[in-house]
Amino acid sequence: MKIIFTVFIAIIVLGGAYFVVAPYLQPGTLQTSGEQPSVEVTTARVQENSAGYTIDVSYPQFGIPAIDLQIKKAIDDSVAEFKTSPPNPGDSAMPKYSFDGSFDSVYVGPDVISVKLILSQYTGGAHPLTLISGLNYDRTTGGRLLQSDAFAMLGLSVGEVSAAATAELKAKLGDTMFMEGADTNPENFSSFVISADKITFIFQQYQVAAYAAGPQEVSFARKP
Repeated sequence: MKIIFTVFIAIIVLGGAYFVVAPYLQPGTLQTSGEQPSVEVTTARVQENSAGYTIDVSYPQFGIPAIDLQIKKAIDDSVAEFKTSPPNPGDSAMPKYSFDGSFDSVYVGPDVISVKLILSQYTGGAHPLTLISGLNYDRTTGGRLLQSDAFAMLGLSVGEVSAAATAELKAKLGDTMFMEGADTNPENFSSFVISADKITFIFQQYQVAAYAAGPQEVSFARKP
């Protein structure tokens, strides 16, 4: 559990060469907006299969070095952290450890590039743990966009976002909701994706409800 949360923190802050990288480049799906030169999204892939674990992580590359290097470093750091897991005992009936990754919700706009990265790790227990990170960048500078940028794009304060998200989640989840997962702590809104007309905040498994409820999302319209 500690390792996967470290993975999440690495993605969120974009903190880290990987010795076996199999880059399979293929066209990615994207949503474009504006008159900027077109961006071709490709998929890079990290794969490894050993006696103790399997790794199969796909992640996007946009052909913009300042952004691509940040995403690759985050993936490399996450893979390296996963590989520090204690080895599975030889007499264990448990299958190999696994670390898988994919992405979707790619948006390439005139000022923003955004993608949803899904990382899933299994190192024993009843089920794998999946973490979803929104990676959002200023298209011109390559700088990472944070919660404060998202709130500014909405024209809302963290308190207003929290109140609206809590109301929507409460209506869906009822008394099973973990209220603190959507309170005014800005870290509750650290994972989000941007599209042409909205910003969607992502709440992880266990953040606002039990594992069985899965991750939750709440969307807000971007101001004109």
